Amino acid sequence: MYAWGANSHAQLGLGYATEQCESPQPLTDVPFRGGDVECVAAGGGHTLVATVGGRLYACGWNNRGQLGLGHANDCVRFEPVGEFGFKRLYAGWDTSAGISASGDLYVWGSNVWQQIGQAGAKSIPTPTRIELPEGGSVAKVTFGLQYMAVLMESGKVWVLGKCKFLADYPLEVASKLVIRCLWDRSSVRDVVSGDNHLVLLTGDRRIECLGDNKHSQWLAENSISEDVTKLESGWTHSGCLTVNGTVYLWGRNNYGQLGRPVPTSSSSAPQKLQLETDQMELKEFSLGSQHGVALTRDGRVYCWGWNEHGNCGTGSTASVLVPTPIDISVPVRKVICGAGYTVAFT
Repeated sequence: MYAWGANSHAQLGLGYATEQCESPQPLTDVPFRGGDVECVAAGGGHTLVATVGGRLYACGWNNRGQLGLGHANDCVRFEPVGEFGFKRLYAGWDTSAGISASGDLYVWGSNVWQQIGQAGAKSIPTPTRIELPEGGSVAKVTFGLQYMAVLMESGKVWVLGKCKFLADYPLEVASKLVIRCLWDRSSVRDVVSGDNHLVLLTGDRRIECLGDNKHSQWLAENSISEDVTKLESGWTHSGCLTVNGTVYLWGRNNYGQLGRPVPTSSSSAPQKLQLETDQMELKEFSLGSQHGVALTRDGRVYCWGWNEHGNCGTGSTASVLVPTPIDISVPVRKVICGAGYTVAFT
């Protein structure tokens, strides 16, 4: 496991807090092996790891209980939270969520805007199961600035919390939750959220955008012809991975977060992320607040975008306009971005 970027809350799990690490740092003192990791999430300043054996670990910022440990103290190392059997983990700025093997949703952390659905509580210090209207299994969670969107296996999307751009969608009050049904015209396959926008992949594989469009967060219509397998979003930019191993990005580009050699302020027209050769296919990618990381099928890592905290891993803090290879001596299996940091598993 390697980590780099912002570490002011010890979110890198290195055993200490420091302003930043500008190049990949190996983690040698962790209570799990890379091959045992089931899923991982990286948030504003906290990191979550669930193992194949069902145990949850957390480190970093904990001012709102987002580590799930029952207190509000930061943790410089990965600490065991409990046995939950999570198959998927998600982290917002100061919120967290996990989905169990049976599709149950657990949430913890900040609830200032009731974004994790616990009426009257400002924060939830331990993983707590919540029921959604109509029941059913949860497929995915994504966090915006003050809201949480939940994708059900049925293809319906629910939104909890403060989300002004969805004011026209009908409110429902159920089980003490104030919640909006976001999309019931057709099933949804995937959903991601920025600060104040949402991107949805519909059942017929169209990409729909909702919310703020100040920085061209809305994708130009009918502009991606390939089948999309995954969506990602930063604060004000978004992207998708296609079945052919290609990543397309659009939205704001003030720090080079679109990975284009010629700087532009923003663009609604998606453009292919260019690596060193056109033959290089991508296995996965992740977007942080304003930077990105991509993993090739042969285990190489590339970063680009905002780099103020060394979150692109290049050894400096200058913005990185195009995808740049990161020096990790062994093949990488998984990558993920937090708001201003990056994690890689070997």
